[in-house]
Amino acid sequence: MAKPAQEGQSQHQSANPRNLDAPYGDAYRAWKSWDDDEFGKLTKTDSAYFTAEIRRTNCKFPQNSKVLEIGFGNGAFLKYANERKWDVLGTEINEALVKTAQACGFSAVYTDNLSAFKDDSFDLVVAFDVLEHIPQAELPDMILEIKRILKSDRFFIARFPNGDSPFGLVYQNGDVTHVTTIGSGKLRYFAARTNMKVVFAGGAAEPILGSNFHHFLHRMVALPIKKTINLFSNLVFFPGANVAFCSSNLTMICQKIRPTEPRR
Repeated sequence: MAKPAQEGQSQHQSANPRNLDAPYGDAYRAWKSWDDDEFGKLTKTDSAYFTAEIRRTNCKFPQNSKVLEIGFGNGAFLKYANERKWDVLGTEINEALVKTAQACGFSAVYTDNLSAFKDDSFDLVVAFDVLEHIPQAELPDMILEIKRILKSDRFFIARFPNGDSPFGLVYQNGDVTHVTTIGSGKLRYFAARTNMKVVFAGGAAEPILGSNFHHFLHRMVALPIKKTINLFSNLVFFPGANVAFCSSNLTMICQKIRPTEPRR
């Protein structure tokens, strides 16, 4: 997973001489089952999920849109973006994953920061299951860097375990490299501190249509139950709020606001 570092380093080198792979090396990759043969595999459920999250921006991304994925993992989103003919680049701090991605024809770089990218470069930046790996004190600077490389009015999408709910604990505590728990209040604080507009903050998308048959049946049964529990928990425990209590993951979608020109 990518994280911010010092200014002035290249795309291929960290200014910090530590081994970037150390926490996320071969043992971590094996535990995640990120095999070379499975790299870039995009399931129907994955595709439906990415489409549902991107639809929340209320923005269409045409061919050749400039897209950056921070911490591309097993490459599913890289494949999704390639299928839409976006100009997509992925970053990782596992050098072996970068080499695998490049061997599979994807554009990927080995880095733990965004300093090499120019201002106003990307239409979309995504970070699925990344922010929970970043120390909390570093998150505002990371989001500021993402804001810097986004074009005006463009979007940042992040997904992370739900810090508002016990249902997020299985993901938050299921990975030894997770260091920060994030709830909806924190994400709004980070957005406000970095002057990003929050377009959406809530449960990760769970599309029914477009997924495989197993997920279709599961969600047909589970979603009405979840909505009922959410309604009850908000009425009883969180009046006036809209807590995604039954979501295992949260999604944050932020927009870089176009600077307003001073009046003359």
